[in-house]
Amino acid sequence: MPVVVSICGVICTLITIYYAFTSLAGIVFCRRRERAQKPAQKRIAAIIPARNEAMVVGKLVESLLGQDYPRELFDVYVAPNNCDDDTEGAARAAGASILNVKGPIRTKGDVLRQAFAQLTKTGKYDAYCVFDADNLVGKGFFQSVNDALLDGCHVAQGFRDSKNPYDNWVSGSMSAFFWFMSVCYNESRSRLGISCHLNGTGFMVSDEAIRTIGWHTHTLTEDLEFTALCALNGYKVGWMPNARIYDEQTTSFWTSCIQRRRWTAGSLQCMRRYVPHLIKKGTLGSWDMAVLFLSNIMCVIGIIPAVGTAMGLLPFFISHPWRILALVLVGVVYYLLCCLGGALMFKSQGKLNRRSLPGVFGFPIFLFSWMPINLYAFLTPPPKWKEIRHVRGIDRPDADG
Repeated sequence: MPVVVSICGVICTLITIYYAFTSLAGIVFCRRRERAQKPAQKRIAAIIPARNEAMVVGKLVESLLGQDYPRELFDVYVAPNNCDDDTEGAARAAGASILNVKGPIRTKGDVLRQAFAQLTKTGKYDAYCVFDADNLVGKGFFQSVNDALLDGCHVAQGFRDSKNPYDNWVSGSMSAFFWFMSVCYNESRSRLGISCHLNGTGFMVSDEAIRTIGWHTHTLTEDLEFTALCALNGYKVGWMPNARIYDEQTTSFWTSCIQRRRWTAGSLQCMRRYVPHLIKKGTLGSWDMAVLFLSNIMCVIGIIPAVGTAMGLLPFFISHPWRILALVLVGVVYYLLCCLGGALMFKSQGKLNRRSLPGVFGFPIFLFSWMPINLYAFLTPPPKWKEIRHVRGIDRPDADG
């Protein structure tokens, strides 16, 4: 048992060091590679899978139709599925075209498979952008896509921002998490010349890439799965920091747990399906993706040395009251360090103020809760995909307004 605990501890430590190095090295030691704005010439199709999204889809369509990009060079498509509201009517009223999807639709990936199949047949588009129906999109998104395509990029992720970071501690924590993924993961990897990864919404894939790879996802996390397929097919995922999308974060802790359980379960599915192939591929991008998939199971395995160490040290701490106080102090320091990380994320987006305090002080709880969520996802079968209903429409992407 001590040997197993030691091995698990070493592996988890190595993965932690790897992520700390790649995050800090890119931000601290490398400059951002700015793309020059180029003449608009690429034709773009926006694809919006939508299930019971009548409340919000119209605002997304309006933000897309208001892009600072020639109107004749892009189209907006909504793909309603499994709806019992008037999502289609709301999308049409806002100015979108409708893609009809058929058959059993179990996941967002099923919708995208049919959408890509229909649109590639037209031969009209150079690239496709995928959005969630609750998003709003910055006016320069399509221009950033055009510039990335002209730079030779075939797959790229935009900056996933938040519409409602000030609602409560849950939406604030979720916002800080996605800012962290944009700033410390994708931005740093872009600066280091490593492939980024897709975040589920606000991404672009070229017509060439989708025809080469296809959209054949089978897991609960189609974004990570497609990122893995890109690595296996030699496509590096680029980064579009000026292509902003504003996502609506849940305000329910329970809903956030359901979402994160699904993400972990999908990542574990990808790990089983792709890690051997990614390692065999033998490129930096494929190995980096393999580490990403392995990190979730390492988080679960990391419980072993943590529990083993705690059990071993328990008699030491309970034997003297001052040692218990020292243990509590360590916990407080950990909590404050996590709060500092959340504060830095709010600061990076110019949103650190008194309204951000619930998100800052709730961020450590959000992070710590991920460990039991990962453990539960590891011990139970993958869940069925469930919709997250949106009951309000947020007009402005600028949450400070």
